[in-house]
Amino acid sequence: MSVRILSADEIRARVGFADLIEPVSKAFQESSAGQSENGLIVMFPAASREAGDVYVKTGVLRGHAVYIVKVSPWFRVNLERGQPQGGFIGVFDSETGHTLAILDEQHYLSDIRTAAAGALAARALAPTKVKTAAVIGSGVQAYWQPQALYLERPFERLLIWARNPEKSSQLQSALKEKLPAVQISVSTDLESTVREADVLITATLAKEPLVRGEWLHEGQHITAVGADDPTKCELDAAALRRARVFVDEFETTAANGDVHRAVKAGNYALEQVAGEIGDVLAGRRAGRSSDAEITVAKFVGIGVQDLVAAAETLKRFEICE
Repeated sequence: MSVRILSADEIRARVGFADLIEPVSKAFQESSAGQSENGLIVMFPAASREAGDVYVKTGVLRGHAVYIVKVSPWFRVNLERGQPQGGFIGVFDSETGHTLAILDEQHYLSDIRTAAAGALAARALAPTKVKTAAVIGSGVQAYWQPQALYLERPFERLLIWARNPEKSSQLQSALKEKLPAVQISVSTDLESTVREADVLITATLAKEPLVRGEWLHEGQHITAVGADDPTKCELDAAALRRARVFVDEFETTAANGDVHRAVKAGNYALEQVAGEIGDVLAGRRAGRSSDAEITVAKFVGIGVQDLVAAAETLKRFEICE
């Protein structure tokens, strides 16, 4: 049995983030209903933990034709050189265990399935009308997430704040091509950026909180996707306490990112999390309940997102139904 190997360029040509929104919605719903297995192993093969790591994620959903194993490296040297991070997804037949395909996706599917999750966060939790959006960060998700938000909640104005002004300007230029109707500007003041935003996106590698609870305002929504391991944190505990917080999965959230940091410090309790986004999307739990409410979608990323992204890719290449 031959194994198809698909390159990142081939995948980019046929799959976009909008194609994954409904599959990821279904994956979140099934995961929250107890139909998933999301495994994770972390390795540190670089000279130090800060220099690089490799996440090995697995994803299984009951009743699906395939399961996946994803190898997802992140090395600082690639970031500094402007190179892709590499990695691949192995896709296997759920009935036989046979390998169906190797997706040499260079982190592309990982990026756009996270964008799809951001669109779903906006659908479930963002205010109905959004005038000003803001993004903190200048990397890959700072590029994708505003586009995902715009698809669900078209906005008039976008503010960009990042530590590196040059990268902020580069992101501004890239997003102007994708969002020509939006007034896009670079901000130099973090606090005012947060305060002005109806919807705030955080997509950084921050090790210490950037967003303070005292800066938030009624009716605001935050989609936080940057802090995806135990060392990272973008929102302080006061921000979590002021908001109704929804997560992709309780288990991964307890071990990584903003909620993990606040719980470990004794400033927040996992029981304070309002629920998983899958339950909101399935109608089993209420999302935004008032115009004044502050909401947070805290996503770490789970294997079943990669599973449905891979399955959608195989479908478009007619490898499986």
